[in-house]
Amino acid sequence: MIAPNNKWLINALLVGLIPVLDRLLMWAATTADQVHPFAASDLVTLGLVFHLLTLEQAARMLLNTLSTLFITCYGVLYTLVILSERNTELIDVPFVLTISATLCVGSTAFGLIISQITKQRQ
Repeated sequence: MIAPNNKWLINALLVGLIPVLDRLLMWAATTADQVHPFAASDLVTLGLVFHLLTLEQAARMLLNTLSTLFITCYGVLYTLVILSERNTELIDVPFVLTISATLCVGSTAFGLIISQITKQRQ
């Protein structure tokens, strides 16, 4: 049987990966590189899901503050991605993709740490 903390992590990962998997499916189904296989907006969504679910799980003020900070960063990144779709010269898309990927790694690590902390309390 899967522990409740692991269920949370699995659910967060599955829900957060939906945009990434959708884009990969679109990329595989299209021709002539019309769709890029990875986009910052998908990684931002993954990070937002992790932190929104972490906010629900977190019991301490510091954890809520960290989650809120990450959510704010993801909101800014998402705005930059939307702006880059309207004006490709305005935003450095590879930089935003790098920052998004870095934040997603941090979000995943944060989620794992929260999962272990809550697991030890039970």
